[in-house]
Amino acid sequence: MKYLRQLKIAVLYPENGAGSALDRNNRIAVFLFAILPGLSPNFNSFILLGSMVWGLYCLATGSLALNLSKSDRLVAIGMSIYPLVMIASIFVNPPYSEELDWIFRLLPFFSVWLLLPRMRQSPDGRLVPLFILGAGIGMIITFLFSLLQIMFLMERAEAGTSNAALLGVIGILFGGIALLNVQSPKSVEQRIAILGYAAGLGCVLLSGTRSAWLVIPVHIVIFLWYFSKHSFHLSLRSLAITGSLLFAGIIALGSGQILHRIEALQENMASLERSDGEVTSLSARFALYKGAISAISKDPLTGYGPQNRMASVLAELPDSLRPQLTYSHVHNGFLTAGIDAGIFGIAALSLMLATPLIGAWRKEAGPGRDLAIALALLLVSSYVITGSFGIMFNQKALDPIFAYLVALICVDRGSTGFAPVVRN
Repeated sequence: MKYLRQLKIAVLYPENGAGSALDRNNRIAVFLFAILPGLSPNFNSFILLGSMVWGLYCLATGSLALNLSKSDRLVAIGMSIYPLVMIASIFVNPPYSEELDWIFRLLPFFSVWLLLPRMRQSPDGRLVPLFILGAGIGMIITFLFSLLQIMFLMERAEAGTSNAALLGVIGILFGGIALLNVQSPKSVEQRIAILGYAAGLGCVLLSGTRSAWLVIPVHIVIFLWYFSKHSFHLSLRSLAITGSLLFAGIIALGSGQILHRIEALQENMASLERSDGEVTSLSARFALYKGAISAISKDPLTGYGPQNRMASVLAELPDSLRPQLTYSHVHNGFLTAGIDAGIFGIAALSLMLATPLIGAWRKEAGPGRDLAIALALLLVSSYVITGSFGIMFNQKALDPIFAYLVALICVDRGSTGFAPVVRN
């Protein structure tokens, strides 16, 4: 209870001085943004949009200056190229359909221009640890929600996302971010870090998102790199024992879902060998990939525009398959970008995925740079691996999360050391 009171003060009552009100608003927004993805992703969109509108107002009235570094501008331009290419593809490829809706969906990718000047009104090193702590708390709550869903006989947990695959992506990303707080000298924050990571893995397993399972070993390599460079205030023996017990518990809780998803994959593969025309999750993906590659090869420069995405893919497939493939994307982010805007779309997407790494790598050497690189690697690996088999962008939750994290990765100097959220 004492820690909760201290946390409330740390979030709601920042230091006095110029810009303290904006600093307080930054802290509240960052903390809520970290907690909410698995519970109600729509609120992440609202927080991002509100921050953008307020940032635009402050810039227009002169209360904030755009004052971005060369590295910041490079990241912001890299982020902006993707939506600009997609907007161009909308108008290059008639017939037009819901073009304003598509443009509105792309607005999060311009947000770095407006978020960074606003975030920099908070002291260095205060927002990122708050986000990491919020990610752990959010994952713990989300896991409990997911567990209740499984107990009430839902086939796959969704928590508050309404999409099991989306929960898998959020679980692997935010659980990984939460574990970075093991370096905090506060024992409460260390426990939240370990429990948050375990809860994130639990969400991944209960959601049955197989592509997110593939991210786990990659994240382990990232953790080994990061923690080998920085000491943390927890004995290796204590960490090993606690981690082993939690991992065993999560595997036990998720064993039914794991076996179910493995059996489903085996059945899908057997169905492919039978060639009896049955459309399964696996055969649908192969068909979508084949149709997408065929369509891209016919128009590799401009693509077809996102409004014509699935029509162009389905046109390459047999008539008997089309009614059974009722998807809005081709379950591969790079192929989806190629359908939307050709090779320019794939190049713009690849550049945008590189922007977190560019922003982190270009910082001055120091603990803040290492933390930014770790965050960037966790973010990019989560999106690339899961997005190669499912959803990546053009999604109401994942777009704001990516954009917001890019801004957070850029916000601190490389020399900024990590500090706990509660310092007294």
